[in-house]
Amino acid sequence: MYPTMIPQQLLERAVRKEGSIVPVLFKPVQFLVLKKMMKGELLDENEKRYLRGGIQKKMNAVQELTEKDNHDGKLNTILQSLNQYYITGLEALRHNGYGWYYDPKSIEVINTSITGRIRIHGCTIKFIRVKSLRNTKGKNDKENGLAYATNEQILKDVRYTKNKYTEKIWHQMLHRYGDLFAMKKVKEETNTEHTINYSLYGV
Repeated sequence: MYPTMIPQQLLERAVRKEGSIVPVLFKPVQFLVLKKMMKGELLDENEKRYLRGGIQKKMNAVQELTEKDNHDGKLNTILQSLNQYYITGLEALRHNGYGWYYDPKSIEVINTSITGRIRIHGCTIKFIRVKSLRNTKGKNDKENGLAYATNEQILKDVRYTKNKYTEKIWHQMLHRYGDLFAMKKVKEETNTEHTINYSLYGV
């Protein structure tokens, strides 16, 4: 166990931006601690002291600076009125820790109740109705109470969202992160341009 906890998504963001934050924000030895934490490796006592000291404070400051003013609360209230739903597209990709630097102008919501659009604080919420969410892949975020598509599901949803930009970014992420980004099965299907049978997903 680490003496303190830093959100995994924040660790991943920091490690991806090594060239920008070392040595401006973190000394090389401090950054090595972050790398070990992201990989789940054990820290020695000296590294734990680094973590209890300036690293934790700096990471907290970075998180506060990079967090955007969001509307999760209001969005949660709206989505709770739906029987079944999950957020997909770039918003889900960003939530899953990939493409976090994108600021989607719309949030795509796959659901079984409604079709249409609404706007919240300048952001468009697009509702795409499907017959069923059976066999779809999603995860609930315990912190904000919202449900998001997995990386694998995001690609499948492009058929309904018609968002080719999301599809382009998805493939860029797959090329960049490989098996860390998507399961091997989906990777193989993508590489062979396999046609997905959407009837298997109840939609």
